[in-house]
Amino acid sequence: MPEVAKKPKRKMYFGQVTEDAIIKYNKETEPLIRNTIYNESIRVPFEKLAENIIHTFKFYYFDVPSEEVKHEVVSFLVMNIHKFKEGKGKAFSYFSIVAKNYLILHNN
Repeated sequence: MPEVAKKPKRKMYFGQVTEDAIIKYNKETEPLIRNTIYNESIRVPFEKLAENIIHTFKFYYFDVPSEEVKHEVVSFLVMNIHKFKEGKGKAFSYFSIVAKNYLILHNN
């Protein structure tokens, strides 16, 4: 029987690498190192998460463009990054709920 080629798995935008970076970010005290960790490993997944939450739950009823809403959500996630505790669940789930609750609160 011929071997069927498998589709390559899509790269997850928010996986264990991102979660490990968030934990490392929270443990770091040096601002320059924290900034590097954020820019290299956390910024893009947070932006993609915010974008996906906005589109998945159709949060389109804001007076400002969706790009600006996305930046507000990312800012809120960064402000609350210190609240994520290692071992209390997955970072993806935690930050998805935080982003969704922020949008629900500001969408009314």
